Amino acid sequence: MKNIMYAIILMFALPSMAQNSKNTITVVGETEKHVTDDSYTILIALQQVMVYEGQGEVEATSLDVVRENYIKKTEEAGIDFNNFKKNTHYEFAMSYSQNRETACYYLKTSDEAEVRKIVKLKSAGMSVVNVDVETKDLTSQELVALSTKAIANAKEKAEAMAKALNKNIGEIVSINDTNSSEQYVQSYGTLPTQIHSVSVSFELL
Repeated sequence: MKNIMYAIILMFALPSMAQNSKNTITVVGETEKHVTDDSYTILIALQQVMVYEGQGEVEATSLDVVRENYIKKTEEAGIDFNNFKKNTHYEFAMSYSQNRETACYYLKTSDEAEVRKIVKLKSAGMSVVNVDVETKDLTSQELVALSTKAIANAKEKAEAMAKALNKNIGEIVSINDTNSSEQYVQSYGTLPTQIHSVSVSFELL
């Protein structure tokens, strides 16, 4: 009985063993994708203005006055300060590290021009802490289209490599596509184009 079971297992395993023993060539196919900005989150800090007097610092402008002056500046620039929201967590962090009253606000917008206005806006006691850039996610259709182009590039490369070895390539054995819909940005901003790559294995004949 054991011999019969062994024979059956071996019968089903042989095709898999034969497939695994095929000679293959694995290459990485590439294509370019265009990355575009989707939204921007700008974080600002408002702090009381301090000046040195004698042996220490004294308040020159209170936080309330700093806030009022900044709101006036935003109104003059055509920016609605009511669209800003408090960032309490960062406010606590800054208050811990700096010995002055602090209020932090953030604005999320898809209007790049509005962000540029805020960055250029100058007001005593106000500073731009950070600007985060979020990019548009790729759709499933866009991902498939990019991967198809990358696979075509992989086939072209595999054919050239096989030819140099006096070989030919056959069917695709496996495709390893780890790309996701989420795009990424460098710390200094969005690159206009990035690489979309797929690893493809072909039979080597």
